[in-house]
Amino acid sequence: MQGSLGRNVISSAVELQDGLMRLIAPNPSPMTSTGTNTYILGRKELLIIDPGPNSEAHLRNIMEVIPNNTKVTHILITHSHLDHSGLAPKLSKILNAPTLAFGTALDGLSNDMKRICKMGLTSETFGIDTEFVPDHFLEDKEKISSREWEVVAHHTPGHLSNHICYQYLDKLFTGDHIMEWSTSVISPPEGDVSQFINSCEKIYNLHCEKFYPGHGIPVENPSERIVELIEHRKKREAEILNFLKNRDATISQITKKIYLNIDQNLLSVASRNVKAHLIDLIIKKQVTVDDISSDTAIYSLL
Repeated sequence: MQGSLGRNVISSAVELQDGLMRLIAPNPSPMTSTGTNTYILGRKELLIIDPGPNSEAHLRNIMEVIPNNTKVTHILITHSHLDHSGLAPKLSKILNAPTLAFGTALDGLSNDMKRICKMGLTSETFGIDTEFVPDHFLEDKEKISSREWEVVAHHTPGHLSNHICYQYLDKLFTGDHIMEWSTSVISPPEGDVSQFINSCEKIYNLHCEKFYPGHGIPVENPSERIVELIEHRKKREAEILNFLKNRDATISQITKKIYLNIDQNLLSVASRNVKAHLIDLIIKKQVTVDDISSDTAIYSLL
């Protein structure tokens, strides 16, 4: 059954503000909170932000909340992780609406990260939608508009090199870059700590009043949350440098030391964050490594 946006269509659909609907995909996990948030903006001309995972149940839910006598004009992707872009090709075909994103997963890599890749750093392709290619490649600050709304694309690499946040008036759809419930996973080479911090500062200067993230509840105090996330990254870096003052170590050894009391099932995720910081410290010429391509490589201070 098709319905009207915000009018008791299905249990997972919530109207966040006038003309803005959120649906939560049925993919809850320790990595996705309650599931991926899919947003639908507009009344007659609709914009979808992050279709979500390739789930038939989620596809049905999206189709049910699209009212009759409306047209989906654009499908925007914040970044090409499977839980955000997986459904995009199928939904695009059904709705005859183009997909828009910054590019593929490796688009947006910094020159420093490209240099590190030439040294032997390879992608783990963890959760990455390696087959995703948008119909339209967005540029930083590019505007997408209809007669009802205008959205500005802000390239915000860090969590993923092709990550984009979308600004609508004084609200920002932040994907996985800034969330209330958790910090972002940064997994190199697509993830980049320095890019993450730079993008946080860029977002801070937009002075938006509320963030709509890719997972979890809205961020009601954006500026405070950004400061928290930057400080968190600086704290992790300091912990790693302090550990390496006493001994050379592997990623696994560092992770177990600084991620105390972590769920053992999340150790591999934590290790990717540690690796991201170590790569960043290599770029900043504070740390060196014997074999960057090895999972058991030894890292040491310069």
